[in-house]
Amino acid sequence: MTMSIRKLFASAAVALALSATLPSPAWAADDHIINMQDVDMKVFIENVGIVTGRTFVIDPRVNGKVNIVSEKPLNENQVFAVFKEVLRVHGYTVVRSANGEYRVTLLQGAAQDAPLSVSGNGIEGQFATTILRVPDGKSAEAARLIKPVMHSQGQVSANPDGDIIVITDFAENLRKARAIVEAMGEGGNVRETIQLSQLSVLDAQEALKQLSGAKAPYKLAALEATNSLIVEGTPSEVAKLRTLLQSMDVGSSVPRGAISVVPLRFADGEGLNELIQQLLPTYVIEGQPTPTVAYEAGSNTLVISAAGQVQADLEQIIRQLDKRRPQVLVEAIIVEISDNAAKELGVQFALGGINGSTVPLLSSNFSRQAGNLLNVIGAIGADDVGLSETTRSAFETAAVSSIAGIDGGSFGVGGNSGDTLFGLIINALETDEDSNILSTPFVTTLDNVPATFLVGQEIPITTGESLGGTNINPFRTFERQEVGIQLDVLPQISDGDVVRLEIEQIVSSISGVLTSAAGDFVLNKREITTTVLANDGEIIVLGGLVQDDEQVNVAKVPILGDIPVAGKLFQSKGRTRNKTNLMVFLRPTIIRNAADARPLTQERLNQIRIEDLNQSGRTVSKIDNLLAPSR
Repeated sequence: MTMSIRKLFASAAVALALSATLPSPAWAADDHIINMQDVDMKVFIENVGIVTGRTFVIDPRVNGKVNIVSEKPLNENQVFAVFKEVLRVHGYTVVRSANGEYRVTLLQGAAQDAPLSVSGNGIEGQFATTILRVPDGKSAEAARLIKPVMHSQGQVSANPDGDIIVITDFAENLRKARAIVEAMGEGGNVRETIQLSQLSVLDAQEALKQLSGAKAPYKLAALEATNSLIVEGTPSEVAKLRTLLQSMDVGSSVPRGAISVVPLRFADGEGLNELIQQLLPTYVIEGQPTPTVAYEAGSNTLVISAAGQVQADLEQIIRQLDKRRPQVLVEAIIVEISDNAAKELGVQFALGGINGSTVPLLSSNFSRQAGNLLNVIGAIGADDVGLSETTRSAFETAAVSSIAGIDGGSFGVGGNSGDTLFGLIINALETDEDSNILSTPFVTTLDNVPATFLVGQEIPITTGESLGGTNINPFRTFERQEVGIQLDVLPQISDGDVVRLEIEQIVSSISGVLTSAAGDFVLNKREITTTVLANDGEIIVLGGLVQDDEQVNVAKVPILGDIPVAGKLFQSKGRTRNKTNLMVFLRPTIIRNAADARPLTQERLNQIRIEDLNQSGRTVSKIDNLLAPSR
């Protein structure tokens, strides 16, 4: 009895919350009018479950108040549809499990649990996942178009190299995504090969480019071997091109004259003329005039005198050779990092008698050590031995020059005690030099055309000298030698955009003079001559040198310099270390047209422009003023 009363009260509560007895008998008993004000979200879900007969599993994070009023009666399916919209407004959704119950959860993260919709349409008000196939492998583009129409918690994944996208969203958004993909399929491009019989495929390609301009809605590719043209575009554009090409591909009804003029667009007319001259004997036909070809350099034009068919054959050959050749930008990167360190430590002493003193001369003097102690002692004793003013001045000058040449730190004492002169100099030196040289020479040249880049100087190198038989009219002969950075390159483009490069890279500089007396230059030179293969835009190492050179020089007085500890007073020791890391890299870049050349040129211009602005502090670079159009 108790359970029946509770069910009765529960039914009464549902009736009060979700339905009302209507005065009109036309309404069915299972129609409901919803009228709720500030009802707890979980109570609302429970009541909908009773009315619709569905089982709901509620996430603990679901909460909030519901306010909803329906003006018209709703059946169970309509109540469930309104229920899903209410959940969506509050940031929740329902996901149906494999067992048939519904899980009420947050929209955020619900995409991971969304069921797969085989039909691709999904169920209204619920998250579902569908898989769509995109035509022509444009999955990335389709995902970009679909993303703006999706719910904030929806997800779309695309394989950039494939034709599949996976979408998780509400049913209405899935339909939008399908419509977008279908529209892409309807507007997809098609390809067609059009065979030409009378018209040259190169002339046809050039004419279509001139008609459509830079922003053509189609793409063209010429097959010279079969004289056919591949066109790609929308079906309507391809149909227009087919009709236009058929109207152009007709033979001329006007007979050819004896002479035809062929202007050249890209080829070197002089070299092309030499090639045509070698072919002319094969076109000599008995009973017809001998064909001749002449080159006019001013207009870069070939003039053909021959029978009509021979003219047509020669013109076809010329058109096939008169093509724009690709260019290659070759950049060399030269990096040299060196570290030179040196340490010197030496002791010099001198002791001697003057004016007939019996004190013997004892001294140590080392050529590696700056400062000549004997010059200093000579200047000190010059006054005591009665030398002339000129001689004393010479000794003093030599002593000052010797002391002025000392590098590093030094300590010394000297003087005379009676008829005895003495002196001592201790000299210590440590040097450390770092250098980082980075050079990036680059040059642009046509395919299979050698190019040279040189930045440096021409210095004179003595090759001979003569005083003559009687020392009259002496003369010296020189030759000029280039010193600097030189890059010689011959690029050849092969299949697959692989560039074969014959490279000669020379980096030379002046190291100094051989001796102060001779004055001949000593040159540093680094040279690489090689042939390499590199892909378009690929950086490849040409060569390098890693060197670590350490030298230790010891000068000492025999026997005395070998005495432990005290022997340091009778020796001079120097240590030098030279570490060098030299690497040469290279990068070829193929330039096939103006579109390829434009960004490369702009990049270099921007580098110079920024450097000019940083150094000058101006707001407008000199480069911009120079490149501005003249008025």
